[in-house]
Amino acid sequence: MIVGIWGLVTYFRRQPASGGYRSLLVITEGVFIAQGLIGIVLFLGGRRPHDGLHWLYGILLVIALPIAATYASGHEGRRESLVYGIAGLFMAGLAIRAFTTGA
Repeated sequence: MIVGIWGLVTYFRRQPASGGYRSLLVITEGVFIAQGLIGIVLFLGGRRPHDGLHWLYGILLVIALPIAATYASGHEGRRESLVYGIAGLFMAGLAIRAFTTGA
C-alpha cells in the first residue's frame, strides 16, 4: 500500500521517482519472492492453501513489479511514478486477497 500511495503522491507532485522509492520497490519485490519461497517450503511440508487461487495471487505478486518496470522503462520522470504507484496499489489488493485465501 505504501508503495502505491508514495508513487501516486510523487506523480501528482510532478516529481520523478527518487532513489529511496526505487529502493523500496526492490525491497518489496524481495519480500514477495521470500514469501513465495516460504510458501513452497510449507507446501512441500504438507500445508495446503484453503483456495487454489492463492497460488495465482502469489505468482502475480512476484511478476507485477517486473512487468511494471518493463512498461516504465524509457519513461523517466512522472510516468514512472504513476506506473509504479498503480502497480503498488494492485499488489496491495493482491496481497490482501492472497491473505484471505491462505490456510
